Amino acid sequence: MNWPAFANPWMLAALAAASLPVLIHFLTRARPKRVAFPPFKFLEEACAGQQAIHRLRTLLLLAIRTLAVLALVLLFARPFLKPSGSATAAQAAKRVVVILDASVSMRAVQNGVPLFSRAQSEAADVLRQLETGSEAAVILAGANPRPLLPALSQNIPALHEELVKAAATFERADLAAALALASRLLGGPGTLYIFSDFQKSNWEKISELPAGTVCRLRPVTAGPVENVGILSARTVPAEPVAGETAELLCTVMNCSGRPREELVRIDLAGFPQEKRVTIAPFATADAAFNVTFPQDGPFTGKATVQPDAFREDDSRHIAVRVRKALQVLLMSDTGAEDHRSAAFFVGRALVPSQESAPGIQIVRRHSQDADRGILETADVFLLVAPAAPSGEAVEIITRRVRDGARFLAILDGPTAPALIPASFNPPFRLERATASNPGDALTAGARPLFPEGDAADWSALKFRRHYVNRVLDGRSGEVLLAFPDGSAALTLSPVGSGAAAFLNFPLTPDGGDFVGSPLFPATLHELLRALRRGSDDRAILPGETWVMEAPTRGDAPLTVVGPDNTTIEARVLSSGRTTRLAMPAVRLPGVYLARQNETVVGAQTVNIAPEESDTRPIALENLKPGAGTAISVIRDEQDLLLAGTNRPLWPLLAGTAAVLLAIEMALLALWRPSRLRASLSTEEVRP
Repeated sequence: MNWPAFANPWMLAALAAASLPVLIHFLTRARPKRVAFPPFKFLEEACAGQQAIHRLRTLLLLAIRTLAVLALVLLFARPFLKPSGSATAAQAAKRVVVILDASVSMRAVQNGVPLFSRAQSEAADVLRQLETGSEAAVILAGANPRPLLPALSQNIPALHEELVKAAATFERADLAAALALASRLLGGPGTLYIFSDFQKSNWEKISELPAGTVCRLRPVTAGPVENVGILSARTVPAEPVAGETAELLCTVMNCSGRPREELVRIDLAGFPQEKRVTIAPFATADAAFNVTFPQDGPFTGKATVQPDAFREDDSRHIAVRVRKALQVLLMSDTGAEDHRSAAFFVGRALVPSQESAPGIQIVRRHSQDADRGILETADVFLLVAPAAPSGEAVEIITRRVRDGARFLAILDGPTAPALIPASFNPPFRLERATASNPGDALTAGARPLFPEGDAADWSALKFRRHYVNRVLDGRSGEVLLAFPDGSAALTLSPVGSGAAAFLNFPLTPDGGDFVGSPLFPATLHELLRALRRGSDDRAILPGETWVMEAPTRGDAPLTVVGPDNTTIEARVLSSGRTTRLAMPAVRLPGVYLARQNETVVGAQTVNIAPEESDTRPIALENLKPGAGTAISVIRDEQDLLLAGTNRPLWPLLAGTAAVLLAIEMALLALWRPSRLRASLSTEEVRP
């Protein structure tokens, strides 16, 4: 709330002058003399209406002159409105922190001006209007918020110079960290200016604004930013096989209030494609493309939609690692001629013949015959009981899975516990062996095995179990199939860069009717796809550190090149058939290539956060103030310039006095005495 004050309060004594027009009116008005004149009664009747009008006009002129005098007196008293809070508010106004949202959504353009440029210009206006002796700081809110100067400073010109050089990032803003940094810089009462688009996906996570401050919120958007952007572009499976058709799914979001039909284009593996999708308001839709990769190795490309006001999410970079035929090492101690063993049925379900499954190559070994060569080259380790791998084999398998290989163990029989490496940390604990008859049915777990719309019916199938297990607390999301008593039948868990699955029911004719069902090969192939897909890969975002993996040969060093062809300083974490590199936080989205002897051996993409495509703003009244915090919303530039300062009222009073005097002169010109006399004469001569 603002309170009135006066620069020259002694001038208020002149308010008595407002009585002068009234006094003059009564002193100068004509005093009539009473004269007996018989025909006068006819004149009274003729002029009665004109006298009433003349009296009304006199009173109106008197009121206008009185108001004009009052306005002139107040004008010389120089009134102004000052912020409430007296000394505390004055102290807060001299300690100012400006938070400038530098997230990628601030690169959106409205009315030909980027949002960040508008915020930058208005933040500079705040710095310029600070009183002498004020201390200020500016924080750029990105993935890691940073102040332009390390502390509050009175060197406003230096702060302004750093502000002019600032630019919006491609990062997502950590606004909670920015507000915490502002509180530390202020260290007490102060004024906090926040310039942002107040994007809902960023601001709805803020519990409350800093306590004990004056918060001035300035939305820099002129209205809703309508946007269509690509949220993701992923291949299924994540690592396809050369010569095998994979599916590329592009998820597109429509952040506008009307349905949109968009043309999605991809350029990957040298074959550009395009497809139209219809997207409902504030919804998403998938554009699916079939892609076949001619050879193994890294492939890069891009998915795009038509450019709009927010161009940064109109394209999505793609990097795919294509493998040779998937090499599956099947370890079991049953003989290859045993056509009633689980290993036989599993092998035939996966590869009925090489012609029917060109993307999979099965190599079968007994536990003790698995040499280092096959252990180091296999992509998938498939252990089928009975099996008893050596300690060295378990060590190699563990390392390979953590580096990205896949693991599947079928817990069928007494040797099953030996097939669970302790370091894989499965989501269940074996409790006891059981010899149940084939009668247990399966139910779907918390995580579906088959894609939505392809759900399998397990109710008609019966199984015999070897083990009862207990799912660990908080791990039910890794269960794909379960038994009625809650025991896990099939689980899938991430292990380092790889994944591990455990199947807890037999795959033989005497263990149930599963192997004779069409669901048997479908389940194994879908499980293999799920293993290759692994856990959901964390998207790599600008401003974050990450780890890059690339297959290497020999001792030649790896170099990583960014999208702007600059070399990135990376630190080797581990080397071998796969080299793992610790990458610094990068600023630019795009494709980062790993090269060995000038040959591209790996590629990784960095894309903006998909949440940035949702440009809807938060309702500012939903932002909660901290204890002792006063919040005000600045809607235009004029309010921004006057925020926290004394607002002078003398220009308004000067304009009011001028208008009143002009009205008086216009009325006097309109009501000249000659016109009054002419009017009276007309009345007198009428018959």
